[in-house]
Amino acid sequence: MVLTSRFPFPLEKGDKLRIFHQIRLLSRQHEIVLCSLVETHPLPEHIQAVKKYCNKIHLLKLNKASILFNAGLALFKNLPIQVGYFYNKNIAIKINQIAEKENPDHVYCQLVRMAEYARQLPFPKTLDYMDAFSVWAERWAKETSFAAKPIWQRETRKLKLYEKNIAKDFDHLTIISAPDRAHLQLDHDTKVHITPNGIDVDYFTKNKNTEKIYDISFIGNMGYRPNIAAAKYLYYKILPILKQKNPAIKILIAGARPTAEIKKMQDKNVTVTGWLDDIRDAYNQSKIFVAPLFAGSGLQNKILEAMSMELPCVTTPLVNNAIGANEKIISLADTPESFSEKINDLLKNESKIATIKVGGRKFVEDNFSWDTFVGKLNEIIKSNSNKIIKKSI
Repeated sequence: MVLTSRFPFPLEKGDKLRIFHQIRLLSRQHEIVLCSLVETHPLPEHIQAVKKYCNKIHLLKLNKASILFNAGLALFKNLPIQVGYFYNKNIAIKINQIAEKENPDHVYCQLVRMAEYARQLPFPKTLDYMDAFSVWAERWAKETSFAAKPIWQRETRKLKLYEKNIAKDFDHLTIISAPDRAHLQLDHDTKVHITPNGIDVDYFTKNKNTEKIYDISFIGNMGYRPNIAAAKYLYYKILPILKQKNPAIKILIAGARPTAEIKKMQDKNVTVTGWLDDIRDAYNQSKIFVAPLFAGSGLQNKILEAMSMELPCVTTPLVNNAIGANEKIISLADTPESFSEKINDLLKNESKIATIKVGGRKFVEDNFSWDTFVGKLNEIIKSNSNKIIKKSI
């Protein structure tokens, strides 16, 4: 039984990407009953993409009124707003009823925002933190407006406490990277298994016949705050320096849900595409991938996708902490000047690009296989799925 806060398709967000591939591969050995919260009903083709891996799918509707009410109620219940937003008492009853009927061997709960639904279920269960959400909240608390700062400071405190307290209610805990595990500061962190995201390298393979239209690109969910901040950093801080040496430089900003401030970046140097049916087109049309990410947590799949597509990547040490690539195959920078220097160096050095793109592709092939990581998750699930600890709900 799998519990998710979003329906796992389309794959425009990191949590969807992760759970989709986990379900896809776990379905080879398990019958999957999926329970997903939804705010709007998924398209039939999106349901079909997931249905072929699931025995049953339950869509549990969150309405706007309950979202606002329960998010506010979280303030009085001493819960993170992140948790209150997704919790609904009626949905909890439905999940209990489904669990009692299905009698699952194991419950796999994705993200702390779903933990309230799972923590009391009397079955062997695993919580996938995925990322340390408290890290993201803490970084945002430092960068947000003065008026919003107290809200995000509270959210940081509550998330840190909640992430720690719920650990005892699950048989196993998983997370995407070692840095995120360290940030959790759990009493028994050896209980937390690292299960990184993988990459489908057969899918993310470059098309050698595609013309390189753009010098650099940044690709991601453009409604996600760390990505918005990265795009603004690229446009307002890095681009002016790049234009000093190359006034005609071409930049691509691609990805779903671009905000109004992202759309305003469209000009003679910058193309903003929004959603693309095939995100590989954006990678194929670019010479270099640039990700000036200074916030967010977890493993940045966009970097792995770019490397798999044989694009040289320039990013921050923060991003590479979770990836672990050496600087022979990835370029690291942390100021507008150093980003510009690394980008210009690559643009004028074709032989360096050739070496990096081959090394980057091999690095992803060797270290980020979905089959390997989901295989590890499967072993975690199987390790106590046969233990009979069930009781009436």
